[in-house]
Amino acid sequence: MPPTAPGPAAPPPRPAAAPVDAGALRRWAGAALTVLGRHREEIDALNVFPIADSDTGTNMYLTFEAACRALDDRMAAPGPAPSVPEALQALAHGALLGARGNSGVILSQLLRGAAGARYTGSAVDGAALAAGLAAAAELAYEAVARPAAGTILSVASAAAEAASAAAAAIGELAARTEAPADGQAGQAGQVLPVQPVPPVPNPLTANDSLAYVAQATAAGAREALGRTPEQLDVLRQAGVVDAGGLGLVVILDTLAAYTGGLDPRGALRQRRLAAVRALEPVPAPARPEPEFEVIYLLEAADEAVAGLRRALDDFCERGGGDSLVVVGGDGLWRVHVHVDDAGFALEAGIAAGRPRDIQITHLASQVAKPAEPPALSASAAPGPRATRAVVAVAYGEGIAALLEEAGAHVLRVAPGRVPSAADFERAVAATRASEVVLLPNDTETTAVAAAVAERLSAGQPAMRVAAVPAKVTVQGIAALAVHEPSRRFDADVVAMTAAAGATRYGAIEVASAEAWTMAGVCRPGQVLGHVENDVALIEDDQAAAAEAVLERMLSAGGEMVTLVIGDGTEPGVPEAVTERVRMRHPVVDVVVYDGGQTGYPLLIGVE
Repeated sequence: MPPTAPGPAAPPPRPAAAPVDAGALRRWAGAALTVLGRHREEIDALNVFPIADSDTGTNMYLTFEAACRALDDRMAAPGPAPSVPEALQALAHGALLGARGNSGVILSQLLRGAAGARYTGSAVDGAALAAGLAAAAELAYEAVARPAAGTILSVASAAAEAASAAAAAIGELAARTEAPADGQAGQAGQVLPVQPVPPVPNPLTANDSLAYVAQATAAGAREALGRTPEQLDVLRQAGVVDAGGLGLVVILDTLAAYTGGLDPRGALRQRRLAAVRALEPVPAPARPEPEFEVIYLLEAADEAVAGLRRALDDFCERGGGDSLVVVGGDGLWRVHVHVDDAGFALEAGIAAGRPRDIQITHLASQVAKPAEPPALSASAAPGPRATRAVVAVAYGEGIAALLEEAGAHVLRVAPGRVPSAADFERAVAATRASEVVLLPNDTETTAVAAAVAERLSAGQPAMRVAAVPAKVTVQGIAALAVHEPSRRFDADVVAMTAAAGATRYGAIEVASAEAWTMAGVCRPGQVLGHVENDVALIEDDQAAAAEAVLERMLSAGGEMVTLVIGDGTEPGVPEAVTERVRMRHPVVDVVVYDGGQTGYPLLIGVE
């Protein structure tokens, strides 16, 4: 009998993906925060409901930033690492404490719902994500006194429905695979035609399942976002989609990219995500908008909060307000409402429990555009010069001393941490200045600084706060070098921004593990050369990497090189790099500072 011809070779086994744990959840949350920060201004610009105060993106960003900060604290606490449900609970609790505005309060409740879902099994798969989204949407609807179609709630509900349909498709495939009809094996791609989702992978791991449901969720959310102008007249009249819904789409898009194996910060670079506001003004509402936004944390029992909710809802129903949202549980609640009588909203809270962290905002001042300042004649006597301060973030004691010497108020940050919105707000308050410039000096922190500047400037008419987008310390140093308090505030900010933007930056970093980079595969101990935000080269020693980075940066020209030495710099590297620049570029000046930063043995700036 002739030998049987061999069949096609079996495909090589796929490497097993690491299961989703609290660390993976934090990495996704950090990426989502970054992408949300990139789209913050775009989301703000679309904000016309429930009131056109152009702060939805800022509020969602600051709320999610507080959530990430709480998860960081939980993961840094002594004891065993948190489980995924415990990490979700930390995110939800941080969002509750830091919730800003109507959209931020609802986002905190969505996180709380996801944390409260019942998760079965040890792996987080598509079914777990679907369960969490369903619980999140349900709890968010319950929190809003009078939910409206065409809002973030509609987008959350559609996302949950899409996730459930995708999870059902996975269950259908599993059933067919385990019990094939007529002896035929189940086929990949035989899914329920409910949502436009990609074919179900087969064989299916927990990670595949999670990525599949995440993609379906994001697709369902985007589709629902596009329908919001059809559901809400004020959006249709303005020619925009719902701002809060767009914020949720950004977060879910990031989840889909992350679980699909992409870095969301690169996969979702700044792009236009929504409709452009119509040129015609939005028609005036039938009745005047409420005068105040009132938000506070409330320590109260569940039964007392039920009475509070009824009292505020009755008050709104009689024409005293709207946008009532009450979220939370387990004795701690966040109350949000727009009212004409702020005192009534506070008294209702006092009757129910103990309010704290009270924020009252005059809504009309947020909507109205600031008037142009009157022009001064040549003979007009100038008024008293406003006190101005610069708050600069420092990631090492050497850098802190350098920034203080340049006249900045320094916000010191521990290694491995980034400053929160609350850190910036405390630092601004400590300056006691009426004009403050923020220098974040880190790519991940620029969005936090910008959001804080916008919020403080809008909330306190007598104060002006601006953030200069300094992405690294060398850009912050360049901005401080041109800072001139005697100039007009706007002119000073523009000059500092220009100086920071004109400073190209690079760095060297020692690889701690084998990894893929833009320059190829690196091994532990090799030195990565960064140019701007990309890994440009890989070398075996620090001096060679630093010299190669500088050659690339100076190929576009330059007059001054700034080197900031960090912890872990090999002896002789600064001297070797300085000598190399002087030999090959004799007209370029070199300045060396001892920064003491961790992570990067050398930061490089070229002006």
